[in-house]
Amino acid sequence: MKDLKVVVLVTVFLLSFGGSGKAEDKILTIAQAVGLALQKNPTLKAADYIVEASKAKIGGARSGLLPRIDLYEGFTRTNNPMMAVGSKLNQEAFSSKDYALTELNNPSPVNNFNTQFMVTQPIFDQGKTWVGIRQAKIGSQATQEERMRVKQEVIFEVLKTYSQVLREKDNLALVQKTETMAAAHVRLAEDLFQNGQTVKSDVLSAKVRLSEIKEMVIQSRNGVKIAQAALSKVMGMNQNDNFEVQGGLACTREQGDLTIFIAEALEKRPDLLAMNNYVKNGQEGVRMAKTNYLPDFHLMARYDFNDRNTAWGTEGESWTVGGIFQFNFFDGLSSTYKVKETNAVLKRLTSQQEELMHSIELEVREAFFRMEEADERVKVTNEAMTQAEESLRIVEDRYKTGLSRMVEVLDNETALTKAKRNHLYALCDLKVACGQLDLARGVIIPPPEGDSENPDTGTPVNEEAGGNHKTTVQSAVN
Repeated sequence: MKDLKVVVLVTVFLLSFGGSGKAEDKILTIAQAVGLALQKNPTLKAADYIVEASKAKIGGARSGLLPRIDLYEGFTRTNNPMMAVGSKLNQEAFSSKDYALTELNNPSPVNNFNTQFMVTQPIFDQGKTWVGIRQAKIGSQATQEERMRVKQEVIFEVLKTYSQVLREKDNLALVQKTETMAAAHVRLAEDLFQNGQTVKSDVLSAKVRLSEIKEMVIQSRNGVKIAQAALSKVMGMNQNDNFEVQGGLACTREQGDLTIFIAEALEKRPDLLAMNNYVKNGQEGVRMAKTNYLPDFHLMARYDFNDRNTAWGTEGESWTVGGIFQFNFFDGLSSTYKVKETNAVLKRLTSQQEELMHSIELEVREAFFRMEEADERVKVTNEAMTQAEESLRIVEDRYKTGLSRMVEVLDNETALTKAKRNHLYALCDLKVACGQLDLARGVIIPPPEGDSENPDTGTPVNEEAGGNHKTTVQSAVN
């Protein structure tokens, strides 16, 4: 049912792109973005094909249990005494005149078309087939775990780039509002200058600041385009497509103990589960190498047709059945060195498994500390915004009465813009850090459509910090 829901969401979104509506009408929710990525992301598709190939290997390994059936057609022309006599016998064309010594010692050239139908059935192939089947099954399970990890990484990349689009759009709204504020300061300075209450340099300083803000607006518009292109790339969509995102940057930090998060990651991370399977496969590799010390036995049955003139002819026919037993006593120590090689491979895999466990622990710690850092930054920057707004209000009032200079107004305006931008980036970093922690723990899942929960963590949104995109814009921009 989950897959069906994703397909429905993706289909609805693709149909909306095929309509004649304007770009602003094409709303892309976070759930739709994830659904598109899970359907169209090339990296995830490649992982699907790897899984498909690994499943095919299981069938290939099982083929060793089944009989082999071969059809063969060959042609020879020879005057070799033994082969010439044998060909005639197989053709059932040997006559009394062929017993003449001159004919036996120096026969005329003989043509022979040989048709063979052969069935070979392994009975015991040193255990190689059974070990190979186990290896194929374990390898397939490993690729499925790796595919799950790729899926988790794709989900996180969508959540991250989607949040970055929200951030860049909020940042654009912020600098546009700052542009309006800077234009108001220019008008204020011009009015005061016209009334003789300030100097020309105040007007020029305000205009310079307005030009700087206009440059920031240009850069911010470009930032939105780049962020949207990055999101389209992750979704596997055309980067020329236009869409509108919705939702908020505000979220609450993940609650829990670091040691529990680490233990959870070591239990659930798909890439570690895949590595565990590769270690098991390494153990099977050692068993496979040791099968060379065991005997081999198989049965065979063959039916032959031989003809002097026609391919696939049936002039003469015969059958053969038999069994073949083979046991190697000495192969130049090749099997011994093969066992040593596979043991070394197993030790390498075990070391890589240990290294991956250490890396996972570090990833969880880093994500956890990044989340704590971002959470504190959200609080600090929120306070800084409040203080910067009040400071600017005071300086503006003083400037209107001639008690402050324009440079103080511009400095406070710059400080307010910086504080709001810092808060905006802190909100985005917290949202991404929460998703990064879920990714590091191996528990990240697609967000449900229409849910009021934070799509990164599944935890309720902190309404005080801003429960939706509009609230976030208002808190960071106004």
